[in-house]
Amino acid sequence: MRLGILDFCSLRAGSTPRDALYESVELAQHAEALGFSRYWLAEHHEPSAAHHAPDMLAPLIAGSTERIRVGVAGILLKLHSPMRVAKAFRLMETFFPGRIDLGVGAGGAEPSVMEAMRCDTRSLAEVSEEYPRRVVQLLELLRGDSPLGGFHPPGAPPVWLLGAARPVTARLAALHGTCYGHSLAHLSSRDDPSVLDIYRSEFCPRPEQPRPEAIVAVTGLCAPTEAEARRRAGASGIKPGDIAPVIGDPRQCREQLEALAHRYGTQELVFLDQAPDAATRWECYELLSESLSLNASPAEAD
Repeated sequence: MRLGILDFCSLRAGSTPRDALYESVELAQHAEALGFSRYWLAEHHEPSAAHHAPDMLAPLIAGSTERIRVGVAGILLKLHSPMRVAKAFRLMETFFPGRIDLGVGAGGAEPSVMEAMRCDTRSLAEVSEEYPRRVVQLLELLRGDSPLGGFHPPGAPPVWLLGAARPVTARLAALHGTCYGHSLAHLSSRDDPSVLDIYRSEFCPRPEQPRPEAIVAVTGLCAPTEAEARRRAGASGIKPGDIAPVIGDPRQCREQLEALAHRYGTQELVFLDQAPDAATRWECYELLSESLSLNASPAEAD
């Protein structure tokens, strides 16, 4: 199986926003060397996030690495113009062909943030209701099908529609032939493999995406021992009732990740660590890489 990294770029104890940003760039370089498949950044606007513009950070990370895929999971389309998003990610794909992912989410932010960021004069309720239309407009711009013109494939990155609970987003992804990402790493998440079954059964192929492609995001923490993993997880606020956290020593984490991948029928997961500081974060990913043989050749991994 393949494993990617989901980075909320959170401020950790004793760190500054500058520390966290440089940590993300360095971790992406380290993740590439360790054999991780992707490095995805989230868009958040809470004070606990070190950045609020993942579309600006993503090309910096792509430029500091050579092979790993880099993307945003996801752009909050309620807060941005579909044309602005399409232009930004077409530009990234031009500079880093075959390495960029565009994840799109239906979430929002605090009302004051949404009010300040919205790109038209309609009410917030109207903008929220029109999310599916915004997705269609974005896809048309990326695929060269827009009446606005100016966008001609090839050169567009794959689009991932991101969901966490109800199958609405999975059906939207299937209808428009995009990739689908299901999150078990958010408070609103629901551990329901049937969502991916719906996506696959209803998928409408597109020339640029002939087959359904799904990924599942999980959260947790890996440490040398189970006791230490649970101690660190508790310090980071992970509770026993959280959705499907992956916590334990390397063997336990490998078994939990493989079980989740089997349940959801996917060959790839992305992992959001809950490490309390940079040192334990580094260790977490090193242990996961070694346990899953991410940096091994196919023959060595078998």
